[in-house]
Amino acid sequence: MTDNMRARSILGFALFLALLMNGLYFMMPYDAVNPYEYLHGINLSTFLALDIFIGGAVVPLIALLGGYLIHSYRGVGVGNLAKVLGFLLALGIVHTFFVHAFDFLPGLALMGLVTVLFVRAHWSAPLFSGLALFAVHLTTNVLVGFLTNIGSPTDIIYTAMQDVSEYTSVFRDTDYFAIVAMNIEIFSQNALSSLYGLIFTVLPWLLIGLSFGKLDVVRMIAAGPVMAIVLFVVLAGGGIAMKMAQVLTLGSYSGRLLAENFGGPVLALGYFFLLAYATIVLPARIVGVFSRAGRYIVTLYVLSNIMFMLVFYGIGMRMYGEMEISSMIWLASAAYIFLLVLSAVMEKYNVKGIEYLFANNSENDMKNERDML
Repeated sequence: MTDNMRARSILGFALFLALLMNGLYFMMPYDAVNPYEYLHGINLSTFLALDIFIGGAVVPLIALLGGYLIHSYRGVGVGNLAKVLGFLLALGIVHTFFVHAFDFLPGLALMGLVTVLFVRAHWSAPLFSGLALFAVHLTTNVLVGFLTNIGSPTDIIYTAMQDVSEYTSVFRDTDYFAIVAMNIEIFSQNALSSLYGLIFTVLPWLLIGLSFGKLDVVRMIAAGPVMAIVLFVVLAGGGIAMKMAQVLTLGSYSGRLLAENFGGPVLALGYFFLLAYATIVLPARIVGVFSRAGRYIVTLYVLSNIMFMLVFYGIGMRMYGEMEISSMIWLASAAYIFLLVLSAVMEKYNVKGIEYLFANNSENDMKNERDML
């Protein structure tokens, strides 16, 4: 199995986690609430269980895979990689405006443009750069905020009631243009602080993922599978232990800061090693199911968000703020199975997705860029 096929397979696995995360943003004003106050009873318990496994881990995992994928396609050239990422950036912005205001795709593509600068560098350059950025983030942002707030009367997550009311009113309304206007407003708010956050929360994992490709980490795992299991247990166990701090502190700001910014990325590393190991030990037919999904990952991702929009927003079934967390999980699971089947149908009948637009029609690069599909 080639590096790009393996990366696509892991992306196919990770798509389910992305659906669960996006489902939270589509179903309620997740960005503006304290879930410990907003949710109650079994709904809160279900959220806590879900958050332990995906909170703060999904975007770093996707970034790790993105960096690994950039390395696997290094043969097409830095210029062509930059074109693809530029297209993804433009697509992500359009997608954010018209479908999902809280989409991570634009930020991932923007930081990917920085990552391609390291494609020809020695493995140590992206690895130590990524670790340095993460260390700076932990010391200057996370640790300072944690020590400042822990034990203080203000160590709580505030619910922005005005935003909750506004989101609920707009997203439950049948006026699609109002939804688009709200999406644009959310996207444009605090642009500089969002860019600052991307540098410390997304770029490090893209760089580390790139270095994993350069080091051929998957081949190391294949040579010593016990190492992969040990790494998964240590990293996932450590990440979950950190995530439990948020639960034990009843959703305090300091607990969430530590859980999301340290526990989540550590858990994402554990997921990466587990999924890489899975592509080695699982039968080729099973891995192929997820590889097909990874081949059409952008198409399936955009389609999944359109499906969520039609279920939760007022232009569709108007379930915003009404669905239970458990029902959202079942919905995401059903959507994921549908997308896996759809990717198989698309491959069988050679249906081209959004990914086909990545191809550059220049005669010199046509062969390499077709391989990207």
